[in-house]
Amino acid sequence: MKRLIVIIASLLISTVALAQDKPAAADEYNTTRELQSKVFEVHSRDAREIASSIKLLGSGFKGTALSVNPEMRTITVRDFKENIVAIEGAIARLDRPVADSPDIEMKISVLIGSKTPLAGAESIPEELAPVVKQLQSTLRYAHYGLMTAVVQRTKPGNGINGSGVAEPTLLGMTVREGQPILYNYRLVRITTTGSEHPSIDITNFEFSMRVPINVGGAQPIQYQSVGFETPVSIRQNEKVVIGTTTMGDKALIVVVTATVAPKG
Repeated sequence: MKRLIVIIASLLISTVALAQDKPAAADEYNTTRELQSKVFEVHSRDAREIASSIKLLGSGFKGTALSVNPEMRTITVRDFKENIVAIEGAIARLDRPVADSPDIEMKISVLIGSKTPLAGAESIPEELAPVVKQLQSTLRYAHYGLMTAVVQRTKPGNGINGSGVAEPTLLGMTVREGQPILYNYRLVRITTTGSEHPSIDITNFEFSMRVPINVGGAQPIQYQSVGFETPVSIRQNEKVVIGTTTMGDKALIVVVTATVAPKG
């Protein structure tokens, strides 16, 4: 019995000793080391993006902090000296000017094809004459007119959106006031490959037109959508027929020209 009591007492003493050797919690650990503060100015990049990249370089101890002022373009750090040194080095490496990427110029032309002459349509620009000649040999429409043409610029990785109102007489239609023919186009993520003879890639090209249709009944006018979507790859200055869609006895043909242009 005495031996059992001695063993239990020894175990209790060991448990107390282990508890005394256990490290203090992180919140209570820093009792002697001094925290320092420093403000870093960010010159070339977004201060918030750099702060997101360096936040794990901090010690994480109680009392440390990292704050960003986007308007002043500053990052303020409170931490141990060695952490501040590491953060300072990281900011110096990350705060570099971004190489300016060239503009991508997209010219989007919407043509109307018809079996009969188109009254009021704009004449086809000379630059699109070869495209029309090719269309006349492949499609069943003998006459072509220009509905609209737009030029927009963007940067690699971005996209383009646009919309407008079509002239109904060009489509052989008569619509009431307040019931216009609407068109929309959207180019999703435009990128380039190559430098001397670049290729312009469009992840998805979407074109749609909303047309008021008389269906009778309590709400005789309802809008119907026509259009298409497709991925596209275009060589520099190449004119590409992206797609066609029919509306009655007419056809809509979308032609795109892409150019990698210097910043203007």
